[in-house]
Amino acid sequence: MTKRVILLGVVSVLLVSVSAGCSAAFWEGFNEGLAGAQGTTSAGNAYASSSKLMLFGGLGHETYLGCISCSEHTSDSVFNEYSEFGNEYSSSSIYNRYSQFGSRYDNYSACNPYASDPPVVVGEDGTYYGRLTVNTYNSDRFGDSNLQAWLDLMCQ
Repeated sequence: MTKRVILLGVVSVLLVSVSAGCSAAFWEGFNEGLAGAQGTTSAGNAYASSSKLMLFGGLGHETYLGCISCSEHTSDSVFNEYSEFGNEYSSSSIYNRYSQFGSRYDNYSACNPYASDPPVVVGEDGTYYGRLTVNTYNSDRFGDSNLQAWLDLMCQ
């Protein structure tokens, strides 16, 4: 059974089995945490917790990689292990260690600590929020500490 790492609150880290499902209250709390106390990223962009945040990757960031602010019940959520974007075998999933988006070696991967062109985070209104990457040297790294901590653990 695949474990997904979900971060709650400021200090606690909780391992949750996605197949067991999470309550609506859990996802509400997760989305509030994702929005952050100030609702800003390191780049200074503000975003609303109700805004759909999406990942795009690949050449020209033309490949949709799923929603990072949606519940695991949403068909395009990266937290839905049965979706194309949350499945560890899908070529368009950051969970697939053999895909260009989940590999530790591909330049388009969120999990490559040296990637120069990792996936971008974009709001449904087209607002750019930064890059989802474990590359701590990338000055454009998405600034949500909860999501970054989740990614760091997921990519190990």
